[in-house]
Amino acid sequence: MSRISFSQVRTSTLSSSNQTLSSLQRTQRALAQLQQQLSTGRTLERPSDEPARVSSVLHLEAQISARDQHERNLQHARGVLNNADSALGDATTILREALSIALSQVGIGSSAETRESQATVIDAQLKALIDIGNRQYQGISLFGGSLSAERNGQVLVEFLGGVRYLGAREDLVAAVGGGGPLTVNTNGDDAFAALSSRVQSMVDIDPQASPQTRIVDVTGAQGVPVRLGSISVSVNGTEALVELGTAETLEDVVDRVQAAIDAIDPAAGTIAIAGQGFELTAAGAITITDIGHGQTAGDLGLNLSATGGVVSGAALDPHLTSRTTPAEFGVAIDLASGLSITQGAATKIADFSSAQTVEDMINVIDQLDLGLRLEVNEQRNGFNLISEVSGIELSIGENGGTTASDLGLRTFGNQTALADLRLGLGVEPVLDEDDFAIELHDGRTFSVNLDGIATVGEALDAIEAAATAAGLAVGAPGDAGTDFNVGLRPMGNGFRFEDATAGAGDFQVVQLGTSLVATQLGIYTNAGADAVLDGQDVAKVRAESIFTHMIDFRDALRNDDSFGIAVASDAIDVDIETVARIQADVGTRAQRVDRQEERSQQLKNSERTLLSELQDTELTEAITRFLQLQQQLEASLRVGGSSLQMSLMEFLR
Repeated sequence: MSRISFSQVRTSTLSSSNQTLSSLQRTQRALAQLQQQLSTGRTLERPSDEPARVSSVLHLEAQISARDQHERNLQHARGVLNNADSALGDATTILREALSIALSQVGIGSSAETRESQATVIDAQLKALIDIGNRQYQGISLFGGSLSAERNGQVLVEFLGGVRYLGAREDLVAAVGGGGPLTVNTNGDDAFAALSSRVQSMVDIDPQASPQTRIVDVTGAQGVPVRLGSISVSVNGTEALVELGTAETLEDVVDRVQAAIDAIDPAAGTIAIAGQGFELTAAGAITITDIGHGQTAGDLGLNLSATGGVVSGAALDPHLTSRTTPAEFGVAIDLASGLSITQGAATKIADFSSAQTVEDMINVIDQLDLGLRLEVNEQRNGFNLISEVSGIELSIGENGGTTASDLGLRTFGNQTALADLRLGLGVEPVLDEDDFAIELHDGRTFSVNLDGIATVGEALDAIEAAATAAGLAVGAPGDAGTDFNVGLRPMGNGFRFEDATAGAGDFQVVQLGTSLVATQLGIYTNAGADAVLDGQDVAKVRAESIFTHMIDFRDALRNDDSFGIAVASDAIDVDIETVARIQADVGTRAQRVDRQEERSQQLKNSERTLLSELQDTELTEAITRFLQLQQQLEASLRVGGSSLQMSLMEFLR
């Protein structure tokens, strides 16, 4: 039986017991929590403790973790940059030594024997430069760019008598926090000019649209990337919304717009892909517009309206990509004949006749194994053909057709600048004087002046005009019924002249006065009784790298070529400045690493301080509170024990 206590507040024994027990439990829980905080040093153990503070703690912990990774990246970047700086310093030392040798071998005092022995020294220095280019730091190529080499970890290898660069043009970047990614290493093209650059097509392939054309691969009718959303399609006054937010190809657009038209009136009209955009054929009244402030229809060239008839949308300017097919080329390209490519002493034919895509064409060039890269240009409307090999010359000519010219890749084409001939030495006409004369079998002759002529095509026009002025019937190579034909060789590269006249005279090109233009054009030739005079290929291309110039210097020493030694010494002098500039850039990036690491440490310290304030236990306060709770627990136990043992007589006493 429960005892009833009598006072101002009457409570049963059970109620008192429950109150005492609840108080003891609260105190014990608080003690346990404080004990946990004292043992772990943390005030927060689980998200439910204090959700707002826990969210801040989690954010700070993630930020500190990211900074730790950034600092590891910075330390690695410092190692790469410091090693690259050292390597470039070693390269500069070698180049300075080579320049010193070059200067000592120019002029009086040098002999063929001395030059031969110095050529051996230069050859060793060339190999040392290759070794420098192949240096790595913890598996990262210092000069391989963003792609590592595939051949025994090397980015520079001896190839076809030259030096081939197997790395990338873009540098490796790392996330280091702060002001964005950091360029970690240096590519071989920047450091050593290891890739050629002159075979850059000026032919616009003018890619056309196709169902497979991806929306991300078009410039857009308004000159900005297409902003996808919903558009309005009105058919005979009935409107439907078409959602294009998830469309990926132009075919997706056609399918969804056509479905909207068909849902209202299947006989109203059709939407199709034509040329560089869309084409609307309307039997009824069809209007396609943007919704509100949307730009989707405008970007796709689909702001169209027609009541009967056909209307075309604005051009989308599709990009040339690896997926583009020859059928999508907007200009006629002879892919059946192929390219005649000579790289050093090796000549091969690039056959594109079975290519189904641009990627197939790229693979054809790669499979020739000539150290060449076929790339889509930066404008994404044509091609570039890049040589990876220093020290040897590249020629891209015709193989009996027009493939090289159609693609704009012929190294000796109508658009080739005369200033680029002879590896950049160019053509030097004598002012106000005729440069050369062409003599035919029948004794007739005519003179040519190339003052102010800039390209090979203009030179051909000048020769044709001079022949015509001399009373000759002029045509292109292979033409019949003419006296004289002028053009470019149908196989390979060089000028071609044809003499259809009859007589005992030699068919030849004669230099006039002090002019050397005929030699510089590769046409200073006597064909004798032959009817065809083919010029030499003087428009070859090469990578103007430090390896090319060292090879030139070595070969000039071996050939006892004073002029070649002087030219090479000038080029090496420029190389020294180039390497010094790249080294300065590397040093600047290394300084950025130091500054970023210092800043990261400061920020991390601040974040750790704030994190500590949010989650760490204040020992003095916690111990004091712990002692108070112990005393409170003891007091509660005494009071509870005394209260629960009190009888009615004791309570009334």
